[in-house]
Amino acid sequence: MPRTEDFDAVIVGGGHNGLVAGFYLARAGLRTVVLERREIVGGCCVTEEFAPGYRASSGAYVLSMLRDAIWKDMRLVERGVVVNPAGPSLNLFADGTRLELSDDLAASRAAVAALSAADAAALPKFEADLAELAQLVVPLMDSTAPDLQLRRLGDLPGLLKLGGLAARRRKLVDEALFLFSTSVSQYLGERFESEYVKAAIGWHAINDSTGGPSTPGTAFVLLHDHAAEGTEDGGVRAWGFVRGGMSVVTESMAAAAREAGAEVRTGAEVESILVEGGRAAGVALAGGGEVRAPLVLSNADPKRTFLGLVPDGALPAEFTAAVREYRCEGTSIKINLAVDRLPVASGMPSDGVQPYQRGIMEVNQPLAEMDRAQAEARAGLPGRDPHIELCIPTVHDPSLAPAGNHIVTIDVNSQPYSLADGSWDDLREEAADAAIEKLEGYFPGLRDSILHRQVLTPLDLERQLGITGGHALHGEMSFDQLFTLRPVRGWADYRTPVDGLYLCGAGTHPGGGVTGANGRNAARETLRDQKKFSIRRR
Repeated sequence: MPRTEDFDAVIVGGGHNGLVAGFYLARAGLRTVVLERREIVGGCCVTEEFAPGYRASSGAYVLSMLRDAIWKDMRLVERGVVVNPAGPSLNLFADGTRLELSDDLAASRAAVAALSAADAAALPKFEADLAELAQLVVPLMDSTAPDLQLRRLGDLPGLLKLGGLAARRRKLVDEALFLFSTSVSQYLGERFESEYVKAAIGWHAINDSTGGPSTPGTAFVLLHDHAAEGTEDGGVRAWGFVRGGMSVVTESMAAAAREAGAEVRTGAEVESILVEGGRAAGVALAGGGEVRAPLVLSNADPKRTFLGLVPDGALPAEFTAAVREYRCEGTSIKINLAVDRLPVASGMPSDGVQPYQRGIMEVNQPLAEMDRAQAEARAGLPGRDPHIELCIPTVHDPSLAPAGNHIVTIDVNSQPYSLADGSWDDLREEAADAAIEKLEGYFPGLRDSILHRQVLTPLDLERQLGITGGHALHGEMSFDQLFTLRPVRGWADYRTPVDGLYLCGAGTHPGGGVTGANGRNAARETLRDQKKFSIRRR
């Protein structure tokens, strides 16, 4: 007979936000269990062997925005999490142009000056303006997004705080509203003249999005990236590669959660969320049995949670309709290569590891061409000449591959989840071949150096990582799906229409990225409510 267990709180999914939420609930004295479908924790932050002796991150492959409070509270440094700072980004264009950008403003200005003296002069103000605007965003990451309709009295302090901030920084708020509503093409077009410079800065606009650079609302990504950059007082740390891979982060988080008193289980797939009398009552497991708890926090994406796990009829019709319209289709193919030599970009030095090989390399194109590729993707056609991003994690950590060999991690953009014709099971290898062929023109000899490869289409990412549409951020990061509108308007405070059911994953404010803020914020709101569920902390 299937057994029934009792806890105060159950977390659905052992991704980084679920582990963070479990840690804070357990530390507060709640009997907490984290249930992970796979045999490893981590969600989209995992490192797995894809060929004998070669390990790569299947989802996120750089660490950037993890909140400083989480670093300290979970004692991640003491647990062995080491982040090697990323090197500069090298942008490679079809006509042979090369543009290297980094956090070193003087070096970036010098590189830009070779293309446009005017753009080199404009770069410091552009960076300073975004850094100032980021001051509005960073504090909001650690706050619960208030309900602008004030349907709950508890939203009043947050709304007053937000209003006070807007009143004090009116000019900054005005600039931020423009940034959030305009396209990256327009925003950069008003500041720079070189198509190469605009592409090197603006390619982020199409990352994990169906929109193109000319789509209104895409300029905000520039602000999001600046909010991720390391500051002493901003609560974030610089971009970098985790030694040992992203699993080191989530395994350390799981250790912290267990030390705080939480139970973390793998191979424990949740089949459904139990709802009784309009309240969450726990979960039913796919292998049989139930875990009963008055508090349920789902680290799954909004569609998987509300359309797949919550029973039919348990949610208001208008809420369900809004979730159905939530956009979360991924647009990139992930390729991990095992190679027998270090890839070298054409026209770049080849004597030893170069700074650019420690960073991100962008096979780039003008913004107008990115728009065309994204339009093809929206029509269900894999982009014929897409933007491609790649990095070489083994220059930071040789242990990820056999001695002398390397891992190359590749993201091919403009590859839609929903195809107009055919299936990804049939087109997977063809798409990967096309990407490798394009990269061969920029990294001569890459094709012949390949020993093994792993190809993950949006469909594969959905199957393997359990993310609807293969969208690693649990949904598009567009202006209409952020802050008070994420996942749907009126429900951005981690609560749901089912009493006792909370959402704690990347489909909540502040969105995707390895921040941990979603889980920490959701745990805080859960603890504020726990008194009404008659829970006595241990």
